Amino acid sequence: MRMRSAQPQDAPILSRLALASKGVWGYDAGFLEQCRDELAVTRADIATLIVEVAIDGPGDAAIGFYVLDPSRPDARLDKLYVSPDHQRRGVGRRLWLSALRRAARAGAQTLTWDADPHAVPFYARMGAEVIGQAPSGSIPGRTLPVMRAAVPTDPAP
Repeated sequence: MRMRSAQPQDAPILSRLALASKGVWGYDAGFLEQCRDELAVTRADIATLIVEVAIDGPGDAAIGFYVLDPSRPDARLDKLYVSPDHQRRGVGRRLWLSALRRAARAGAQTLTWDADPHAVPFYARMGAEVIGQAPSGSIPGRTLPVMRAAVPTDPAP
């Protein structure tokens, strides 16, 4: 597995990967359709934010990615998704560590994000904590855990 910066032509591939990844939690097609816009990665995201892609296999297929807004002093993790057939193989951890390194380089002290409730255990293992709740941008009446992690000055490679 290698990491590379996303290119504009990656936007639809990453958007499909995000939907497929979210689908592993058993959400039905209607729920996923309501999330489609919020999970989409746009060319503007790729042009203005940090979008890193994990690639592997024939043709360097995208197997995961994250989107990071490196504002100071708090960076925002907008997305972190792993392809369903590559989950539980260390890809998420590598993406997480890469996001921490990029946030540290940007001078951020903390990283915050809204998490899918099913992903909270993964982020807790990475050292994050739930600090509140936020309304879903896709599903009226649904709330999501807001998480935060300290950005180490020298994250592990």
